[in-house]
Amino acid sequence: MATNAKSIIPAVATHPGSVLKRELKARGIKQKDFAEAIGMPASNLSALIKGNRNITESIAIKLEEALGIPYQNWMNLQNRYHYVKKCHEELDVVERNAEAEEQSLRTRLNMQVLYKFYNIISSRVSDRLNALKERLKLDLNGLHSLEANTNGYFKRSEKLRIDEINMRTWLLLAWSEVIKTQVSETYCPEKGVEAANQIAELANAGKITTDVLKDTLNKNGIIYIQVPKLEAAPIDAYSMMADSNPAIVVTYGHMKLDKLVFDVLHEIGHIIYHITAGISYISVENDYSSQTKEEREADQFANDTLIPPQVWTEIMSAKPNGISPQVVVHTIAREAKKKGISTSIAVSRYKHETRCYNIRGYRSPKIME
Repeated sequence: MATNAKSIIPAVATHPGSVLKRELKARGIKQKDFAEAIGMPASNLSALIKGNRNITESIAIKLEEALGIPYQNWMNLQNRYHYVKKCHEELDVVERNAEAEEQSLRTRLNMQVLYKFYNIISSRVSDRLNALKERLKLDLNGLHSLEANTNGYFKRSEKLRIDEINMRTWLLLAWSEVIKTQVSETYCPEKGVEAANQIAELANAGKITTDVLKDTLNKNGIIYIQVPKLEAAPIDAYSMMADSNPAIVVTYGHMKLDKLVFDVLHEIGHIIYHITAGISYISVENDYSSQTKEEREADQFANDTLIPPQVWTEIMSAKPNGISPQVVVHTIAREAKKKGISTSIAVSRYKHETRCYNIRGYRSPKIME
């Protein structure tokens, strides 16, 4: 876009008196002598040079006669000075309003995180806010409805410290990134089931990666977004509708691929069974303890998709050669492998169901970004 020279506002408004001062110095003319030469009291000339007095038409004519610098040049300098001063005053009002708006937003959002996420480094508050609004593509004042329609947003856990400002900030980032993302495929519940089955099959075969996960979801009409984990915002995953396409937003807080797969399948369960326009679901780390009907159904969907119920029953029916937890998980891993189920996924499910998380071995593969 072409730039209009008039739209470029200097940082400092230059009074024509400072131009006159430099001119007199360059010509070796003393201010007192010059005042006498143009018939102006020395005090008035001093005030003009200091910027405390403006150049009038009559003064401009005298300056042209004495220095040979056209009358119009002096008048242009004076008019430009007034224009820049007026612009500065207007910018000051804009900046003060922006400072008040930013201060209000800081009571609800982690502005430092938002600026960092979008690489906004302007020193002017108004410029920062305008850039942020442009990046977010969202009304910052519409946060209340965003929170109100998110199931489980303020869910609590005795084990987790939750910072509501960071939770709200993460939620805003998730929404913002989703509404800016499109997939070419249309979505229907059958595609949700197909995506889940494909992901489970790839995960059990040890062929799942974040890129494969994203590609599989996108091909079935589901948006996939990853947003960084924020301090005291222990979010695993989030699901929502973006127009006609559902979306899943995740964090890689634990860097465990099996857990990521489970979280995604959990959200697909919400998408298939629960999500309607305006309603979304957020899963907080290790906190399915509320056990609402929706959470139980989403958990069951993820478990049954990864390991079909009959297969899980057969795995758990195998007789271990001992009663120690380590022997039990070896047996589970052996039987899972026979049936084409990932050993780490099977053992992880056993650990979750028995709450025996300290058993060694069969760790989940790490997420490779």
